[in-house]
Amino acid sequence: MFPEFYKSNYHPFIRFLFTSNMLSQEQRIQIPKRTQQYWSTNKEQQYDYSHWVKPYAEEFENIEKVHNRINLKRTIRFIIKMSDGYHQVLKEVNSNKKVLKKNANYVVSAIDQIIDVSKIKVKRACRFYGVSSDWYYREKRKINCSLNIFSKCFKQHPNQLTFEETNAIERLVKDPKHFGKTKVTLYYHALRNESVSCAKSTFSKYAKALGYKKPKKPKTPPRIGVRATRIFEWLHVDITLVPTLEGGMQKVAFVKDNFSKAILHWDSVSEKANSKFITKLFKETFNKHDLYKHTKPITILTDGGSENKGAFTTWVNHFNAPPIVTKITARTVDFPLSNSMSESTHSIYKTEFLKGQISRTVKNHLDSLVHFVEYYNHVRHPADLYGLTTMEVVNGKVPDKNFFKSQIAEAKLDRVIKNQAFNECAFIG
Repeated sequence: MFPEFYKSNYHPFIRFLFTSNMLSQEQRIQIPKRTQQYWSTNKEQQYDYSHWVKPYAEEFENIEKVHNRINLKRTIRFIIKMSDGYHQVLKEVNSNKKVLKKNANYVVSAIDQIIDVSKIKVKRACRFYGVSSDWYYREKRKINCSLNIFSKCFKQHPNQLTFEETNAIERLVKDPKHFGKTKVTLYYHALRNESVSCAKSTFSKYAKALGYKKPKKPKTPPRIGVRATRIFEWLHVDITLVPTLEGGMQKVAFVKDNFSKAILHWDSVSEKANSKFITKLFKETFNKHDLYKHTKPITILTDGGSENKGAFTTWVNHFNAPPIVTKITARTVDFPLSNSMSESTHSIYKTEFLKGQISRTVKNHLDSLVHFVEYYNHVRHPADLYGLTTMEVVNGKVPDKNFFKSQIAEAKLDRVIKNQAFNECAFIG
C-alpha cells in the first residue's frame, strides 16, 4: 500500500507574514523550500481587487516595525491592555449621561489630540472613547458663553432665559429686602411685575444657580392637617412664645383662615395668655371680618391648652349669631388631625421673617408683628394660591394655576427672538 500523500494547507496570513519577513527561523524551516520559492517569486504579483486590502497592507508596515523592535512591542502591548481597561470604564461612563456631559470638553479635546497625532478618522477615535461621531461634532460646535450662568450660548440655545431675565432673577435673589423669602414668593413677585415670565421650575433652577439660600427651618415630622374648600370654613388659633431682650417672653396668637391661609387677626400679651385673651381675640376677628352675619358653618380648630377652654368654650357654646360655630381640639380621639396651619405660621414668622433676630423692647416686638402680618398677607405668595396673596383670596379672588399661562407663553416666544439677536458676546453667528 502506498503511503497517503498530505499537502499542507497554509493560512493565507502565513504567506503574508513570510513575504514580510516576520516569521522566525524555526517557523521558516517547517515550510518546504519549493513553497517558499513560489511565495517569493509571486510576491509582486498583481491580484484582482487588491485595492480592498491596500489600506490594511499600508498599516501593516507599522505593525512590522513594532514586531521587529522588542521594546516597542512591549510598550504597545502595555498600551493595548491599558486601553482595553480604560475603554471598559468609558463604556460605564457613557451610560451615565450626566458624567459624560460634565466632562464633554475633556473628551472632545482628547479625541482631537488622537486625530492630530495618529491621523486616524474621527469615527475610529470616537469609538475609542465610546461616543458617536454625531455626539463629538455636536459637543465640538458648542460655544461656552462667559456671560451665561450655565455657559450656554444664547444663539445656540435661544429657548433659555435671556441675559436680561437672568439679571432680573439675580437682582431679586441678591436684594437684601428679599432675604429669607421663599422661591415661590420671589417667582410670583417676578410674574406679577413681569420682570421674568417662565415656568416655576425654570425660575427655581436659575435662582439656585444665582445663589438663592433658603432660611433653615427646624426639622419636624410632617403633620397631616385639614384642608378647607372655602374661606372662613376652618379658622385656626394657637399661641407661640416670642422672647424680647427687655420685655421678657411675649405670648403671640394668630387667627388664621385655612382656605386663604390669611392671618385674619392677631394679638400679643406680656402676661399670661388665658381663655379671656383668646375669647377677646375671636370677638375682634368676627367684628373685623363681619363674620356675625356669615351664614355658612364655621369650625375653630385649637390645641388642648387651657387658654382654649373656659371663657372661650362658653362663648362658642352660647354663640347666637347666624353661623353655626363649632370648636374642635386637634390630635384627639375624635379629631386626630393636627393644627399644622397655625404651627406653619409660627415657623414662617420666626425663620422666614425674624431670621433668628430678637426684638429689644415690647414696642419693637409689636411693630415687628405689624410688619410681619403686612408681609404675610400682602407680599408673600403661598404655592397653592398660584400668585395671589392671602388677602386677595379673602377679598374674593379665586386661585387659578393657569393665570400666568398666556404671559409665560408670550415671553417664551419673545425670548427666542431676543436670544437669537444677542450680540454682547464674542460669538457672531
